Amino acid sequence: MCGPSTLRELAKISNLELTDEEIEEWTPQVHGIIDWFGKLNDIDIEKITSDLETETGLYRDDWSMPLADDVTFDFENREAMMNEAGDNWQKPYVRVPKVDVKENAEMMSVAEDVAAATATATAKAAAAAAAGEKDGEAASASSGASPPSENLLGMEFLVGRVLKCEKHPEADKLYVETIDCGEESGPRTICSGLVPYMSAAEIQGKNVVVVANLKPRKMSGIASAGMLLCANNGMDGDDRVVELLVVPEGATPGERLTWEGATNDPPHGGNKIAKKKIWEDVQPGLETNATCAAAWRGNALVSSAGAVTCASVSGGKIS
Repeated sequence: MCGPSTLRELAKISNLELTDEEIEEWTPQVHGIIDWFGKLNDIDIEKITSDLETETGLYRDDWSMPLADDVTFDFENREAMMNEAGDNWQKPYVRVPKVDVKENAEMMSVAEDVAAATATATAKAAAAAAAGEKDGEAASASSGASPPSENLLGMEFLVGRVLKCEKHPEADKLYVETIDCGEESGPRTICSGLVPYMSAAEIQGKNVVVVANLKPRKMSGIASAGMLLCANNGMDGDDRVVELLVVPEGATPGERLTWEGATNDPPHGGNKIAKKKIWEDVQPGLETNATCAAAWRGNALVSSAGAVTCASVSGGKIS
C-alpha cells in the first residue's frame, strides 16, 4: 500500500512540493487508484476480445492524429526563449498542451492567427521604434516588456514588516511569521516553507512582499493569511537557492506595491482568485532581472522607496 512516506517519495520524484495537509488528504485517494488497478488486472481481456465481432474492433487501427506542421523560432538568448514560453513555463519544465482530434483543425487555425499576429506586432514594434514613439505601448514593445495584465493588476502585493519568525510546532520545514501589513485588524500570521533555505533571524525584521488577497489556508493546523514572495534559481535539492524579496527601508507597512508605468486595479477577491486560477496565471511571469530586481515579464515591481530586490538571484523565478 501507499502510505504517507511513500507518497512523499512519489511527490519528490515528480518534482512536487506537498504540505503535510495535502499528504494526509491525498493518501486515501492514491489508495483508491491502486485498488482500481487491481480490479483492472482481474479483467479477462482475451475473453472480451474473442466475444466481439471482428468488424467491431477495439482499436481504430486506421485512425491517425492529424498534426499541425512544426513552427520553429530563433531566440537570441535563454531569457528571451523563457519569456516566449509565458504561462506554459512551470519550474524546470515547459507544459505542452494536449491536442485531440476535434480540436486539431481549430488549433491549426489559431496557430496561423498567432503567427500572423506575431509578425504584425513585430513589424509595428519596429516601426514604432524607428519613428521614436514615446507612448507606453511602444516603450513596452521596444524594451521587451509585456503590458501588465488585468489579472496581475488586481493582485494585492503589500509591504509587510516581519515582527516575529519562529518554527512551526508541527512541521519541520515551515516558519510561522507575524507580519505587520498596516491593517486595522492587526498583524497577519503567515506560514512559509523557508526553513531549509534561511534562518529565522534572516527573516525577522525585514520588509517583505506579502501576497495579501489569496484565500487563507491551513498549513499543518495553523491558518496562513497570505504568502511571502521569494526568488529562486530554478534548481532542486542542494543546488536550490531561495532568497526573500525585500522592500527598501522607507516603505510603509501596508503600502501596495505597483508595477512600473502601470496603475493597480481594485484587488481581486480571494474566491475569484481561487475559482479563476488567477494566481496560477500570474505567477509564472514573475522573475528577477539581471540586477536581481523583481519584475513581471519586464515590468519592475516598485515601492515608494524604490525597487523590490533579492540578494543575489538574477534571472530567477519568483514564487
